[in-house]
Amino acid sequence: MSEKDYLGKVRKERSLLEKIMSYVPAYRGYKERELRRESDRLIRMEIVNRLKAAKNILRRKFASPAEIRKLSDEDVYAFEALLTRLDKVTQRIDKAVAGYAGIFDTIKVKEDKLDTIIQHDLNLIEKADLIKMRIENLTKMETGKDEWKEAMDELLSKIEELDGLIDKRSEILRGLGE
Repeated sequence: MSEKDYLGKVRKERSLLEKIMSYVPAYRGYKERELRRESDRLIRMEIVNRLKAAKNILRRKFASPAEIRKLSDEDVYAFEALLTRLDKVTQRIDKAVAGYAGIFDTIKVKEDKLDTIIQHDLNLIEKADLIKMRIENLTKMETGKDEWKEAMDELLSKIEELDGLIDKRSEILRGLGE
């Protein structure tokens, strides 16, 4: 879904009163910012859902004791590290600062920043999809083999990349990035 698709979805769900109030000039600008913030929240929830789905795929694969027995102690550690990093990144996105600034906040979040954040979040969705795809590929590999270990390392690297993009998101909101 593109940025406009998310904004359109939020706009369609406005109440009759909100549609009438959108004709009031001061309210219209306020409401547009609120729509962007809501779009941002929807996008972040989509990212979280994709990462949770990826984690569930991984957990289902290793729900079998036969699969777990194939892992060495080092492999178990790598697997647990992967799950932990995936949880951390998922929580960071879920709890990420929304595109909101209160009346008395020093840094105000302008519409152009909200648009930048929405675009950045759409990139996060693509990264989350890539992680999910790599997890699906990992579950098809022979557990514990060299190819599997390399895939685990690459997956951890992709999760770290996603984590860095979450930091970049905060920088954009604080006015330090893009």
